[in-house]
Amino acid sequence: MDLYAGQQGHPSNFARPAGGISLEQAADTVRRRTGGRVLSATPVRKGGERGYNIRVLVDGKRVRQYYVDSEGRMSSR
Repeated sequence: MDLYAGQQGHPSNFARPAGGISLEQAADTVRRRTGGRVLSATPVRKGGERGYNIRVLVDGKRVRQYYVDSEGRMSSR
């Protein structure tokens, strides 16, 4: 699966937040915690902090969106 499909640039072009987790690590965190399939992973800024919006297919029928901050803390949206 290509987490970066439809994204501008290549994964190596996405800056890792200083001392934080990578886009791939954020997507893996959501995948492991939800048991779902990651549909997209996008770097974002929220409140001046870098993080990632992760969309995941849960139970094969529901799409859920999560935010993972640069420290790896996950919250649903």
